[in-house]
Amino acid sequence: MCMFREDYLIRLIKQFAEALAAIAGFRKAGRHREALAAADRMHGELLTLPREMADTLDTPTLAQLLARPDKMRAAAMLFWEEGHIYKAKGDPLTAAQRYRRAFELVLEARAIEPSPDDDVAILELSRLAPARDLDPRYRGES
Repeated sequence: MCMFREDYLIRLIKQFAEALAAIAGFRKAGRHREALAAADRMHGELLTLPREMADTLDTPTLAQLLARPDKMRAAAMLFWEEGHIYKAKGDPLTAAQRYRRAFELVLEARAIEPSPDDDVAILELSRLAPARDLDPRYRGES
C-alpha cells in the first residue's frame, strides 16, 4: 500500500475514533442533543452519507452504498452508539432500530471480509437486538 494512502487511512481512523469518543462523552454527560448532532455530522463528514439516506434505506442498499467492509463497520459503530443515546433518552424503540441496523451492517461486512472483531460485535449486539428482530435475510430466511 502506498505510504500516502496508509497515512490517510490512519488519519481517518483516528478522526473517527475521536469523534465516536466525543459522542459517547456527550451521551454519558446527558447531553443527548449534542451527541445526536455530532452523530449526524459523522454520517456526512466521515461516512460521506447524508443522515436522511442512512435512515431511509434498507440495510442491503446502505451496505452497497458504503461499499467497503471497513465503512460498514464504522457505520455500524455509529448506529450502535446512537442506540445507546436513544436508550439513555428514554426512546427504546428508536434505540432498538439503531441496534438492529448496527447488527445487520456488521453481518454485511462479515459476509464480504470476515474480521475476528465481528464475533465480539455480533455477540454484544445480539444482546441489544435479538436475531428474531433482524430482517429475515439476516436470519437465514427467505
